[in-house]
Amino acid sequence: MDAGIDWNGVWRAQMTAHRSTPGFAGGGALWKEKQVARRYDDGIRQNERVEQSLAALSLGAGDSVLDIGAGPGTLALPIARLVRRVTAVEPAEGMAAVLRERAERAGVKNVRIVRERWEDLDPARQLDPPYDPVISSFSLAMPDLSSALLKMEEVAAGSVHIFWHAGTPAWERQYQALWPALHGAPYRPVPKAGVVFNLLRDLGRYPNLTVHCFGEERHFSGMKHALSYYAPRFSANDEGQRQILAAALERWLVVEEGALVMRDRSRFAHIWWKKEED
Repeated sequence: MDAGIDWNGVWRAQMTAHRSTPGFAGGGALWKEKQVARRYDDGIRQNERVEQSLAALSLGAGDSVLDIGAGPGTLALPIARLVRRVTAVEPAEGMAAVLRERAERAGVKNVRIVRERWEDLDPARQLDPPYDPVISSFSLAMPDLSSALLKMEEVAAGSVHIFWHAGTPAWERQYQALWPALHGAPYRPVPKAGVVFNLLRDLGRYPNLTVHCFGEERHFSGMKHALSYYAPRFSANDEGQRQILAAALERWLVVEEGALVMRDRSRFAHIWWKKEED
């Protein structure tokens, strides 16, 4: 651990720079539309990262699970079939709508959705702690990460599990390659798992860390389909931007059995620790 480094400050500075990237929509704006959230859901369920994340959790039939930034139910819904109850915190309107829709269609009745940002949520009023485990899967958008992590631990009875980016993920490599042409400025990446790990050490926690490699694969019926998926993510709103994005997709996509396929590999970290008894 590097003495003298304010890791919460590092996180805040890098997250602020990321959010100030010209043209970047951000998660809240991107996922408010149900159609965009549904496209995300269709792709992520075929991602081996989900299977690896679920396998990393030790779950029991009597568990009460808190899933922070639950999205469309990527983890919350499969977890709900294994435990007593799941509380899914999800602020984005589109994501929460898809989660609710999927739960109803699957007949899952033990998932409660809380529409609130984690940093704004009042646990005493809006939650029913304690929870074990507490999970945050690719949802660390909070500028004050120290307070967010301590709040997670506050409502935990056992362990807290963070899944976050280790190294530059495939989508950030694409953003970094294309953002200057689309928006006239470089893309500023999110802070990575090393910052989270070192911040927890500064807080006196002794977290475990495992890095997983996973493949990403998405299939599209044609370029129009691919553009409808990627244009909101790249904030490619006008015709000129869409042409730039289409030219890049022609380089990145491969043709297989009449479909266009995006295939790449990334890494993610599983950081977890057990809450110590007072």
